[in-house]
This record gives sequence, structure tokens and C-alpha cells, in this order.
Amino acid sequence: MQGCFAADPVALLAGERGPLADLLAERLRAEGWTVHTGPGAERLDLVLWLGGDHLADALLTARDTLPVLNSRRRTALVTVARRAEGSGLSGLVKTAVIETSELFGRAVDLHPELAVDRCADLVLAELHDSQAALTHVSYDEAGQRWHTTVDGSPRATGTAALTPQDVVLVTGGARGITADCVLGLAKRYRPALVLLGRTRLAEEPVWAQGVPEDKIKPVIAARLERPTPREVEPIYRDLLAQRQIRATLASIRAAGAQADYLAVDITDADAVAAALAPYRERITGLVHGAGVLADQLITDKTRAEIERVLAPKIGGLRAVLGALDADRLRHVVLFSSVAGFFGNRGQSDYAMANEQLNAEARVFKREHPAASVVSINWGAWAGGMVTPALQRMFAERGVTLIPVQEGVRHFVEQFAPERPDDVVCVIGPSTPLSSPAPRSAGVTVVRDLAELAASPVITDHAIGGLPVLPVTVAIGAMLNAVARIRREPCELAAFSVLKGVVFTERNERLRLRITGNHVTALDERDRPRYRAELSAPTQCWAPPLAELGAGEPLPVYGDGTLFHGPTLRGLRTLHEDGDRLVIGCQLADVPLADGAYAAPNYSPVLADLLLQAALVWVRRSRGQASLPVAVGRVQSYGALPDGEPFVMIVEPGPQGESRARCTVTARTPQGEVLLRFAGVDLVCSTALGEKFTLAGAGVR
Repeated sequence: MQGCFAADPVALLAGERGPLADLLAERLRAEGWTVHTGPGAERLDLVLWLGGDHLADALLTARDTLPVLNSRRRTALVTVARRAEGSGLSGLVKTAVIETSELFGRAVDLHPELAVDRCADLVLAELHDSQAALTHVSYDEAGQRWHTTVDGSPRATGTAALTPQDVVLVTGGARGITADCVLGLAKRYRPALVLLGRTRLAEEPVWAQGVPEDKIKPVIAARLERPTPREVEPIYRDLLAQRQIRATLASIRAAGAQADYLAVDITDADAVAAALAPYRERITGLVHGAGVLADQLITDKTRAEIERVLAPKIGGLRAVLGALDADRLRHVVLFSSVAGFFGNRGQSDYAMANEQLNAEARVFKREHPAASVVSINWGAWAGGMVTPALQRMFAERGVTLIPVQEGVRHFVEQFAPERPDDVVCVIGPSTPLSSPAPRSAGVTVVRDLAELAASPVITDHAIGGLPVLPVTVAIGAMLNAVARIRREPCELAAFSVLKGVVFTERNERLRLRITGNHVTALDERDRPRYRAELSAPTQCWAPPLAELGAGEPLPVYGDGTLFHGPTLRGLRTLHEDGDRLVIGCQLADVPLADGAYAAPNYSPVLADLLLQAALVWVRRSRGQASLPVAVGRVQSYGALPDGEPFVMIVEPGPQGESRARCTVTARTPQGEVLLRFAGVDLVCSTALGEKFTLAGAGVR
């Protein structure tokens, strides 16, 4: 069972003790692991944290063990929470894999109804998963595995909109970005608003009245006997905070909404209950926007910093919900962050707090299904907690900041009757705020070709009687392997066929070696068969698609143009468009090896039609048969439709004596670009035509 781990693996089991911990320790030891249940190991291959309640302890365990997680093979941080809705542990794992080169991270949520032995099986299986890019999985009561993705088309709901009769409680809403959002809500719906904050309001001192912000520090210093910056700064910050709160309240009231402000420490449940007692029976909405930052790498974290970050997000929410009549709440909006959804360097505690908010939202929705509940995972705003230095860093990484007015608009939409029915949503760029630590060594993914050999797709891809691995399947193997290992999106470039795989040879496995931005597919004798580079995704552009007529039939599967058998025959009609070929397509997809050669928005079977279209272009332009030997760039923007019509455009490129180049783009009938093979290189040969003719006639 050790598999990808070292031959003498060492594990630390930490967190909650109980039947699952005992069984996991027993199973690991039976497989040759040395298992520790306390500190002291000089080297670790695995840290396995159990239990979702003690988040600060989990983070401190990671802090203390990451320096000794080192091995020539896999090292792993795995957390296990027995709760259906998840926990903040996933934020720790996601951040750890960003901060730590080579680390395999996996947060596993197990439904509490699953039997202990079944839980142990699932956890041990996760330790050896090859999909390193996947950091968070959940198992339901049936043992079905789930993971979270960003869905661009959530369902609509029918929640009633806010009215002036509603009373909305807002934490952290008197200043900053949350205040901007609350003002937008006041302008749109004019509900009564109760704002909670830490700052206590008092009448501004006479000596400060009318003094501009940029001139007030000298005035403060003049009033102190021996002023120092340490003495001046807190007085200045308090005065400024009070001014901001008064301005927020004035703006809300000017918009026609009622606004009250309560100064209270939201981490103090008793104080919160006392402050909200007069409002308890009237509050129908909650916006939880409170939060603080204390950025440090995991290895530099202190308990005080961690608890200071976790307390307002998690403890504050629980204190507020405990003080309210939850059954009266029609709208609950929590301010989470993509720092939790994706993880973020230096923000492990903040990531944990925000992932816990996502979990709390799911729990509240399950217990109050009629309420509109959403945890908004905000991207970085242009303002708020984003400093100029962070703005420059985001600009260098191509991360788009959320303009304040756009963010406010999205926030206000959460209270509309037509708002999407998603409990957790991402607003802003759907990409991590920070990139993972670079890998110092390569990674190898092994694919068994035996299962492929029996597929009708391989049988139908035979040339001269020899089944050959389709180029698009080799591309799919690379894309699949990269998606499992790389957490940031990328494209395949400079793909080339060095020596294709023929299934009559002894090729039992294909080894995909990923080193930096280089991918090489080797056979069992370490001979390179395919090669490609990885690069950042590129933008999609294509000219408008002209309206297509019925087209003419395209009989290319028996005349020496193409050699493909029935499962790959999807070219239907031909439409002339100047120098370009426009081909109508339709083909039912055929799954290969449980998806091992597919990737998000990429089917190797349907993608083969793009290369078939290139072969048709060569035949029509040169009168020769051809085979693809390289693809300059594979650009995937959407899934090719399974069994539904789409079109392909072949654009000519330069040609030589025995070579030709073109670009093939697959688009919906409405013109949306789905997949593009840019710079397809083909070797052309009249002699290939006879082999293609025999194959098209069914001679294998």
C-alpha cells in the first residue's frame, strides 16, 4: 500500500483520538508504516490530522511538522473531518500546498453516517491518489466522492426581496468595503440596518473638529506631553474610525434607510446577546462581514495570531446567530474569500476561517431551507485590505481586482428574488491569488495501455492494419496528468510526435514525465514518444461565423482521405468559405479508461475530429493523404458537444514539399469557440492514400 511513499514511511496521527484514529494507525502499521501519535519524529512522510473542531491546533501542528516533512518520494498533509458540510481544515491544506514545494495535500470530509472501517478505506485511498491538484474531497452517506468546482450557470431561486420593513444586522459594516456594500443595499431596498463594530462612538473632541485627516496627527502630538508614534497612532486611528462610522451612518440615512450602530466585541457571545436583545424579534437578515488579517507563512504562525484571525469570522458568526432568532432570518450573507476557496500564501488562518464560513453556510441552509443563504467567496477588491504592494503583485500575476461599484452591485443582487440558488459562490476571478511553490523535481504519471487496447476507438484508428494511438489521446494523457499535478491552469504547446505508439508493439505502459514546463511521454524502455511544453492560457478570439447553409455531404471515409472506423466518423458536411474549410460535425463520445485520457473541456475522441478536418484540408488542397506530427498549441475553452452538432473551421498555413500547416477551430453553430488546435503540422504522402482506402473499406 505504500506505493508512492518511501519504502520506510513514517506518519504522525494527530488531532482527535477515537475508533477511526485507532483503526488508521493499525492499518498503517500493518502496511509497514512507523506511526507516531505525538511530537518527536525527525522525519515524516505523512501528517494525518483528524477532527474538524480545533482549527488553531491543526494549523500549529502543520507549522511544527512541515519542516520535517521531507522524503525523496511523496510527502503529504491530510486532514479528516467527519462532517457532511466540511470544515475550515480545507483552507489549511490548500494554503500548505501553495507554500510548500512538493507537498501532497488533501482535506477529506466524511459523512458522519459512514462506518468507521469504510472511512478508513476512503482515507487510505486518498493518500495514494495521483491527482495532486485536487486538495479537497467529500464523501456522502453512500460513500460517493464529491469535489467542488466553479459552476458558471447556477440555478435561480424564488426568495422574496428585502423590503423597508426588514431589519438587517451587519457585522463589520460601518467601515471599509462592507460599508460600501451596505450603502448600496440601503439605496436599493431601504431596510432598517443595525451595524456592529468594535469602535466605540463618542462626540469628537473640540480640538479635532474640522481638522482634515492629513493634518490631525500633529494636532494629536501637540496635546501629548512627550509624544511618540506609538502613542499618536492609536488615537489617530480611533478618531479616523469614528469619522468613517459617522459618515457611513449619515450616507445610509440620506439614502432613506434607518441605521443604528452598536459597539460590541462580536467574539464575546454574552456581550453580543445583550446588545442585540432589543432587536432580536425584529431582525430578518444577517450580513457577516467582520474579519481581520495577520499574514505570515504557516511556519511562522503563532497561536495568538491564529486565534485573532479565527475569532471574528467563526466565533463572531456563532455569537451573532446565537443571539438571534434564526427561524426569522430570511437572508443570510457571509463574506468569505477566495483565499479560502483556493488557498493563499501567508493566509492559512484566514483561509481556514473563510472555508469554515462556507461550511457554516451549508449547515444553516440545511437547517433553514426556506432562507436565502450564501457565502460569497470574494476575490480581491480594488481597495479594502489590498495595499498598493499587493495591487502591484496582482497586476504582475494578471489577477483582476473587483472594482468597488461592481462588487457592490453583486452584493446587492444577493437579496434579489432572482438571485442564484448557490450557497457558496465565487465573485471575482476564478483563479488563486497566489501561485504554488515551484517543484524542484519532476513528477511521473504512469498510464496502463492495456485497457485502451481493447477499446473500439483504438480498433477504429488503424493504419495499414496496425492500431495506432490517436494523437488526441496522447494529448489527452498529457492534459490529464498536468491537471492532476498543476493547480494553476495552463495550455499545451509545441506538442510533437516523436514516435507514435503502435499497439502491436510491446507497449504496456506510457510514462508521462512532467518537469517544470516540459512534458514527455515515454514507453517502458524510456524511449520518448511524445513531447510538449506547458504555457499560460491565452485569450480566445475568432471572427464572426457566417451563417451556414445545408452544405454538401462529405464522403471522406472510404476514398483514401481518412482511415477512421465507425466510432470516429463524425465529419458530416462541407461548407466552402474562401480559402477556409468549414465542416459540420456530429459524433457520440466514447469514454476511454475511466477518463484517464480526458481533461476538463477535453474529450480525446471528439477532439480527433479536428485532426480529421486537417487531413481533409490536405487532401482537397494537395490531393494527398497526410498524418499529424505536431500541434503548436492546444487551446480549450469549452467542451465539444457529445452527440450534438458543431462546426470546424480549417485555416490554411504555410506548405512545403511534403509538409503542410493549418489551424483548426471547433465552434458551436452560434460561433462560440470551444477548442482550437493552432499550428497543426502534417506530413503529406500519396502512398498513405492506399492504406487509408483499405482502412476506410474495413480492411484492418
